[in-house]
Amino acid sequence: MAEQTQETEMTPGGVALTFERWHAEFRALLEEHRRDIQTRLERIEKELDRKSDKDTVELMVNGVREDLRRHAEDIKCLYVGLSTKVSAETMWKVAGLALTLGGVIAGIVTFLLNLLVRH
Repeated sequence: MAEQTQETEMTPGGVALTFERWHAEFRALLEEHRRDIQTRLERIEKELDRKSDKDTVELMVNGVREDLRRHAEDIKCLYVGLSTKVSAETMWKVAGLALTLGGVIAGIVTFLLNLLVRH
């Protein structure tokens, strides 16, 4: 079963499926962060309605905005790292596939040339 999974990952369709899975996981992570931040902002807005001290609430909102900015930077770093890793892994998989196909074709050509030379 593991050999079959590795074989499908080496094909262009398998690489595409791997990219799609990673994209879906990354999208889910981003969506989870968005919901978390949205919940926090809603909670702050409720506190703003309850409190008369706008300075305290504004400090809290600024804190959340700073957290949001930091999260955005972290997500950007994760995305760049993931893209770099995916690109390197894909390059090696494609190179391995090309070498394998080249070896197979060279073997077939050698076999055919040997048959032609013998007759």
